[in-house]
Amino acid sequence: MNIKRIIAKKGLICAGLFCVLVIQGLTVSGCFAEQKSQVKSIETRVGQDISIALEANATTGYQWELARPLDEKTLQLVKSEYLPEKTGLVGSGGKQMWVLKALKQGKTIVSFKYSRPWEKNNPPARKESFSIVVKE
Repeated sequence: MNIKRIIAKKGLICAGLFCVLVIQGLTVSGCFAEQKSQVKSIETRVGQDISIALEANATTGYQWELARPLDEKTLQLVKSEYLPEKTGLVGSGGKQMWVLKALKQGKTIVSFKYSRPWEKNNPPARKESFSIVVKE
C-alpha cells in the first residue's frame, strides 16, 4: 500500500471518528477524543480526606497534574499515585489517585490536566475540575 493511500485512510478514520464523537457530546483534538469536562461537586468536613480517581494510562506518557496550585489554606495534598489495572496486559490503563485533606471550612476549585510534561506548547488532552466545599 502506498503512503498516500495510508494517509487518506487515516484521514477518513479521523473524520468518521469525529462525526461519532460529536454526536456523543465529545470533542476531538487532532485524532484524539477529548471528553468535555464538567465541574463535579464534592462536599466534605474539616479533617476528612478526599480521594479523587482519574482514568489514566502511564504507558502513553500522559499524566494527571494540578492545572493550578491548590488553595493550601483549605486543602492539603496527602498523596498522588498511579495505580495500574491488574490485567497483566502491556499498555493497559489504570487510575491516578489523588488524596487531599480538608484543613478548614471553605469552598475551592481543584483543577487537573492530563498531558505529557515534555509537550509544553500543546493543550492538555483532558481536563477535570472539582468544586470542593469543606464544612465544619
